[in-house]
Amino acid sequence: MTSSLTRQDVEDALKRVLDSHNRSPWLDTEGAAVYIGSTPGTMRTWRAAGGGPRYHAIHGKSVRYHVTDLDAFIRGEVAR
Repeated sequence: MTSSLTRQDVEDALKRVLDSHNRSPWLDTEGAAVYIGSTPGTMRTWRAAGGGPRYHAIHGKSVRYHVTDLDAFIRGEVAR
């Protein structure tokens, strides 16, 4: 799989995620993907398959990931 993102794109995205993390521990799909080194598409695929990091659906529409759940997923401590 090839990516059209440049190193600067990734660094900018990570900076946005970390900046938003300083305000809130809740990340949207794009932010969560950057945080764990994945892609938004992979995050959506995991959700549809019932896997990946724990997430919270808000009013059945918006999805947010808590950084503690993302950290647990990275460590392999996934609990559904």
